[in-house]
Amino acid sequence: MNKVVISPEYPQFADKLSQLGHHVIDSENLPQLIPYERMHADMQCLILDDTAFVLRECTRLAEQLSRYYHIVLTEQEINGKYPANVSLNAAVVGKNVIAKLDSLDHNVRKYCESHGYQLKHVNQGYTKCSCAIVSDNALITADSGIYNAVVELKIDVMKIEQGRVALPGTGYGFIGGASGLDIQNGKRILYYAGDITRHPDCDRIREFCYKHDTRIISLTDTELTDIGGMVFC
Repeated sequence: MNKVVISPEYPQFADKLSQLGHHVIDSENLPQLIPYERMHADMQCLILDDTAFVLRECTRLAEQLSRYYHIVLTEQEINGKYPANVSLNAAVVGKNVIAKLDSLDHNVRKYCESHGYQLKHVNQGYTKCSCAIVSDNALITADSGIYNAVVELKIDVMKIEQGRVALPGTGYGFIGGASGLDIQNGKRILYYAGDITRHPDCDRIREFCYKHDTRIISLTDTELTDIGGMVFC
């Protein structure tokens, strides 16, 4: 049974994943962050191989993940000022780690450099939020800077329309924050927090995922919502 770290702010998504057989781990509520980011899982942890990097403020989350992973806490304290809030917000595509490298936690960078990961800099600090990972060699994004960087890495990337994802408290959210890739026994499922058919690029997204042998599941029939992603582990 795969585990998933997810915000408890939207229990309908966690409940559905639980019904589908996943062990749900709640993210934490961090008052240091702006309100609509305080429980976002993709801000709080990043998992590479057998190591879980966790914000040093997330003591409960670190304790829960320590049952399954070696835990490394971030060096710096988190705060709500961008880009100091995105130290773990990296998109991992195979052995590529894409992030705003001058904001990425130093412990993550050291790990990548010693474990064969290629680091790629982008200007978008909310890198993971902006990317729906489809496979070890494919992702979906609306961000032009990420798109161009990923093309350089020879990763298959599809660019979609900006917006069309709700994030209460601000103008719009990101496709990565409304999704999460689960891999079990070599089979991939890309879950969406909401109904992917409501996105104007739905048909293209379906074709792209089919091309990469990745199944799509919409967890509800409501609008896509940026919940801070679903970190499957």
